Amino acid sequence: MNYEERCASASKAQGIDEIVTALSSLGIKATSEQTGGFTMCAYVELSGGKYIYANPYGAGLYDEDGYIADITQHDEETTPQAIAQAIKNYIDKN
Repeated sequence: MNYEERCASASKAQGIDEIVTALSSLGIKATSEQTGGFTMCAYVELSGGKYIYANPYGAGLYDEDGYIADITQHDEETTPQAIAQAIKNYIDKN
């Protein structure tokens, strides 16, 4: 399995593809990205050098200096739709 295939497999197994799809259904462009060690996240690019990383446990806001704040965080896996809606709500308010 090559690198791209491993990333795609990890993204699917970790539920990231479902978050990317849920974001897309809300009109938000997102991609699946590797953060290291085949740990995947949904990535949403914002203006001003900011971006969002999301996984089934939540979403956070970042910039080139690193972590800024949580958008939503959960102790247990949450539905892709709930994560996507929290991201949409954040984007709509900001």
